[in-house]
Amino acid sequence: MQFTVRGTPITLTPLLLAAIVLGLAVAGYGGYDYVQQSDAVDDAVAVETTVIDTEISNSGSRGVIYRVTVEHTYQYRGTEYTSERVFPGRISPMFTVRSDAQRVIEPYESSATATAYVDPDAPGRAFLNRRTTLAPFTFVGFGGLLALLATLHAVGARNPGRNTELRPTSERESARHEMLFGVNRDTVHRLSKRLLMIALTVLLMSLLAMVVLLLTGESSSIQPGLTDPVGFALLTAIVAALAVPTGLALYGLWSFTEYRRLRERIPEPRPPSPFRHPSRLVTILYTREGLDTYGRRVKLTGFAFVLAAFLLAVCVYVFVTA
Repeated sequence: MQFTVRGTPITLTPLLLAAIVLGLAVAGYGGYDYVQQSDAVDDAVAVETTVIDTEISNSGSRGVIYRVTVEHTYQYRGTEYTSERVFPGRISPMFTVRSDAQRVIEPYESSATATAYVDPDAPGRAFLNRRTTLAPFTFVGFGGLLALLATLHAVGARNPGRNTELRPTSERESARHEMLFGVNRDTVHRLSKRLLMIALTVLLMSLLAMVVLLLTGESSSIQPGLTDPVGFALLTAIVAALAVPTGLALYGLWSFTEYRRLRERIPEPRPPSPFRHPSRLVTILYTREGLDTYGRRVKLTGFAFVLAAFLLAVCVYVFVTA
């Protein structure tokens, strides 16, 4: 389906439409669950409950995501109920470190008495921890991002980065953007590639060293310090993990100067810059074949920046939650 809104072409395929609807549905579900959490916390009535069992379950492709459940039984207005909820809401928090999950259920022992909180509108779903969580915002973020990317891909021309006419390079244009941070751009290019290669190699070797040390060493002899082999390997892995997005960012900066050199060779009137029009950038990033020299450079530049930002966000998340 194709139509135009104020001169902007919009192309909606069944797949794009499904992605937009799915993204909005997932984001809406996350938002709804957070509102339900807030209402349950505000309206909760404290009751006495008896803990029956506690469990830490792991999920994910490699079992690195942990969830907690505490089965407990209680009475409310003469009726006996059983619940497994620790937090309000249907979307429960996830933990990447088992010790964090262990701390959540540590106060609850089998056959012990605790305080549960009952929402009068849902008496069968009592919870033990009277506070809202940020878990629903993972659904809001994922669903919103999916809907945004699908929408951006649907908006704008279908062929950016294809059949772009480029004038021959003049001496004046070839001399532009030769310096980057006061350093020759070719030097930055070589440095970024070497940094990426070295960082990835060191990261892999340090992780392998940590696994070997943990498997061969006695748990009582392993001390989390910089002088300990495991601690040194961990520090090396952290530094290498931070060096990877740094190398990608350097490559992205060099690639952006290359993009600008190519853009200056496009005859007037030039098409809108993909880096100022996200819909064109997303379309180019989605395109697998048919891109010209200009389109491939835009794709490499955008991919480098997006991947660097993603890896940096992962590093920050791991450091904050560790």
